[in-house]
Amino acid sequence: MKLAILFVYGFYLYLTIGLMFSVWFVVKGVDKVDGGVSGSPWKLRLLLLPGSVLLWPVLLRKYLRSA
Repeated sequence: MKLAILFVYGFYLYLTIGLMFSVWFVVKGVDKVDGGVSGSPWKLRLLLLPGSVLLWPVLLRKYLRSA
């Protein structure tokens, strides 16, 4: 039972980090990874938010490589 609780807490931690990263990434970081997004409307950036919450490790790696 303790393993399941640790798994759930780990999942919550992953989502919390992902939410914090995705807000920053959608506002500032996506322009550096994909230049075609600069000047895009806020509705497009809002569509990027759910995917960046779940895929934050991949997007962080892409951002760091583009820097």
